[in-house]
Amino acid sequence: MARKARQRISYVLPLANSNGHRLGVNSLAVDPAGILYSAGRDGLICSWDLGFSPQSQDESETQQAKSVHKKQVQAHTHWVNDIILTHNNQCVASCSSDLTVKLWRPENAFNESPQTIGHHSDYVKCLVAPRDGAAGWVASGGLDRKIRIWDLEGKGEILNIDVKDEGTNPKGSVYALAHGGGVLASGGPESIVRIWDPRTGGAVTKFVGHTDNIRAILVSEQGDYILTASSDTTIKLWSVAGARCLHTLSMHNDSVWSLFSSHPRLDIFHSSDRAGLVAKTDVRNVKEIDEGLCVAVCQEHEGVRKVVSSGNYIWTTTSSSGIKRWRDVDTNGEVVRPPVSMSGRPHAASTASARPRGAIVNPGMTRQPQIPIASILRHSSTSPLPTNVRDTDAVTIYSVTSARQASLSGVMMDGDTGITIPVNDYPAETIVGQDGLIKHFLLNDRRRVLTLDTAGTVVMWDLIRCKPIKLYGKRDLEDVAAEVNSVETVANWCQVDTRTGQLAVVLEENYCFDAEMYADDIDPTSGIEYRDDQRVNLGKWVLRYLFANLIELEIKNDEKYRAIVQRAKAERKTVRRDNAPLGIMIPETTVSATDTMPSSSTPRASAFPQTPNMYIGLATPGPYSHPSIPLPTDIPPNASTTSTSTSITTTAATDDESNTPIRTSMQAPSTDYFSTAPTNSASEAATSPAAVDPHLEATGGLFGKLRSFGSKKHRTDSVAANAAKIAAVADEAKPPSDTELVTEPVFDDTLGGMIKKMRLEYASSTCDQIPTKITPSGVIETPHITLPRNTAIIIQEDKPDSGGVADLYRGTVGGLGHEADVALLEAKAPAWLGDVLLLNKIPLKDTIKISFILQPWQDRLPSINLAQDTRLNANRMLRARRIMAYISERLPIEHYPEGAIVPPAAGVPTDGAPPKHVEPSLKPEDWLELLCHEQLVPMNMTLATLKGHVWKNAGDVMIYFRRKDWREVSERQKEPENATEHERESQPVKSKDQLESHIEAHEDLDGVTATKDD
Repeated sequence: MARKARQRISYVLPLANSNGHRLGVNSLAVDPAGILYSAGRDGLICSWDLGFSPQSQDESETQQAKSVHKKQVQAHTHWVNDIILTHNNQCVASCSSDLTVKLWRPENAFNESPQTIGHHSDYVKCLVAPRDGAAGWVASGGLDRKIRIWDLEGKGEILNIDVKDEGTNPKGSVYALAHGGGVLASGGPESIVRIWDPRTGGAVTKFVGHTDNIRAILVSEQGDYILTASSDTTIKLWSVAGARCLHTLSMHNDSVWSLFSSHPRLDIFHSSDRAGLVAKTDVRNVKEIDEGLCVAVCQEHEGVRKVVSSGNYIWTTTSSSGIKRWRDVDTNGEVVRPPVSMSGRPHAASTASARPRGAIVNPGMTRQPQIPIASILRHSSTSPLPTNVRDTDAVTIYSVTSARQASLSGVMMDGDTGITIPVNDYPAETIVGQDGLIKHFLLNDRRRVLTLDTAGTVVMWDLIRCKPIKLYGKRDLEDVAAEVNSVETVANWCQVDTRTGQLAVVLEENYCFDAEMYADDIDPTSGIEYRDDQRVNLGKWVLRYLFANLIELEIKNDEKYRAIVQRAKAERKTVRRDNAPLGIMIPETTVSATDTMPSSSTPRASAFPQTPNMYIGLATPGPYSHPSIPLPTDIPPNASTTSTSTSITTTAATDDESNTPIRTSMQAPSTDYFSTAPTNSASEAATSPAAVDPHLEATGGLFGKLRSFGSKKHRTDSVAANAAKIAAVADEAKPPSDTELVTEPVFDDTLGGMIKKMRLEYASSTCDQIPTKITPSGVIETPHITLPRNTAIIIQEDKPDSGGVADLYRGTVGGLGHEADVALLEAKAPAWLGDVLLLNKIPLKDTIKISFILQPWQDRLPSINLAQDTRLNANRMLRARRIMAYISERLPIEHYPEGAIVPPAAGVPTDGAPPKHVEPSLKPEDWLELLCHEQLVPMNMTLATLKGHVWKNAGDVMIYFRRKDWREVSERQKEPENATEHERESQPVKSKDQLESHIEAHEDLDGVTATKDD
């Protein structure tokens, strides 16, 4: 059976307001008007004002210009993998790992958020649009092995190209796209360049030659040449017309990640690799590619993910949050020889002598920057040295390229150039990014988390209140976690990630309501009085105040709707005729005695309020487990099975949850298979439609009517009339057709569907004043907290056939007060969220219990169990103090210290109740203590924590109990046997304060562990 789509709720804890990226930048786009666009792993798209026009030739203007942050938008909830400019550079198209393709209009006066124009079923890796910038479509490729073409006006998908060849190509993921001259080129892990017709989606041809993933593609303006870069460290030039590889360039020594060219024929292009090298290649006016020039422009400290060029500068991005601007290399410049050759001899010719005599050059050429010979890269390790050195006496006019090539040839013939040294040592400008979160550590209480950012700073966060708690500075994350982590075991109720540089918390229906905490651990200064065992569900608590504004609006809308329904009912009453019946009387259904028999699992009433599922039950079925078997009369008083003072009950763990007697194979059935059922039993009513049909009951059924039709008593009617009656009865006896069946309305499994169902019940209500069905949780169940208004809320859908989760809704805590957000939430939010927010209902799940055994320590107190080593079980959130109360109720009173509170269910001593010398004030936790593995158990420790951090085994937890003043009791038991009763009774009675001081006096002997010696 296929898995259904699941909706999940995420919220993102806000960081301090900052401009710029928090994590690595994946893509860049330059507007010639002087605006740089960037997109990164944090889901942001930023625009930067460069302060100059990239086409400007004014050196003073460009050198002093500084980029200024202009605008940014949280466009995606996952990494942004690529961006391009469309609509004549007025719009920015982006694709992301959140499966969406979006369009952002940064200069829109209404400041609208990016619009989703398309979806994939897996991560979207690349985008491409026609070069003219005015086309109305954009193409995207992703890991779903699809190329989809989208309409930029929001009209949806135009074309879908399947790269996987109907499942025969498992490596058909698309990592690179390019368009030009009416052809669309794609590449990916299959190492094949595929050419497509973007008008029809048909395959044109494919190029095979690379041996690894194709990471970048360029197509010439006319569509006749294609450049491809691959992880196999090579760049290949392909001829589309010739359907072959023209040349393989290997100037890089590592995986080539990016290509960029603004030249129509791709004669000039930039490339970058995983080692951080950025190279510029110029093959203009050469007969062979080997005769071209390749220069190392700059060297980054890590892999360059994207390189773009405009005017005299290039911009590069890496895994850091910053962006660097470098001065581009003018390949028209002269190649400079070193002043001294490697042999130690000075060169015979200077740079000027390398230029042919009489060559006509550009007047500005003498001012062009020079290119060091150490920055020259070979196109390939096997390519020969340039050989187009011309005879200077035979040539009178040379182009700049010819002069440059002659100089280069002469220099390189002198010997090896040695280690490559980039032209630029430092960038012209660095756009500094922000510090994003890169690592986290969830503490044991599941409410606090430690994070580490890119600057090495450790911060503690509160997941419930969505704010930072404490700053620890630049420290090791594991060291801080060891210092602040608590000894506590809490069920997992959320997932935490920092993939976008922020702390995101994910809640899913199947586990977000599993964790609880005790209310007295929240805030003792809140002034709210809680029960001793009051617990707060963490998932319900945080959801209650994430959607607090939504709840308020739904309550107001509910009041308006009920008022409309009540007014409509009142208007109908005024126009109703006087003798009209007020309603249809439905006879009461007769219920058999077995239907009203109480179940064995039905909770019994108690004199004190109880917390659901917080009781201790027998985990070992005994001879008196079934409720139909009476308990024997010789059970001792200290084996009481019920308790009202501490809401603890002892129940049998049976497989049968009903109270219906079980018939075994040895018992005879109540009736024989062929026996006749009694006719006067109300519980044996007929269940077939014919048995309850009033027409058939009146005449004894259809065949009864046929028999009556044939009798002589009813010959007064004509044959035709009788036949008509028979036909009418027969029609009534027929089962209704599918069109005649009245079916109940089906509602969507959304918040809106739940509200429609609720309003339908309002409309069918007969009450004059319709009571509301919206009952959100109160401050006792979910104590009031105020969350930051800019906390982001995201509703996502996880489909079984999808490679990721798709966003259904995104907003903020403060933005939920708008009607537009409410309408969208009602359409997208799951119904289980509505149940939690509006009806205070959480999905029912079986209570997780822990089995344990209670034994007296060293037999100093009597056993409290019905049988030796009886296994008990209880909710994993049960505190040790509740176990102490359970023990005290089953101990005989003679083992109580004087001044202890005696519960009603406590055992009665054989010699009558002891005299009360002081007012009872000692609670069970004041005079009892528990031990596990010879360690004292704190009274507020839960069973889950006890098993996970103290017991540390898979079996039943063995817990021992004893009195805190066991030493004094032991000393009294050693008194001379001939001491009179009067002497013993004359001993001073210890009050609660005296008993506590006595225990503190023996603290040095006890410590935190207990020994078996007296």
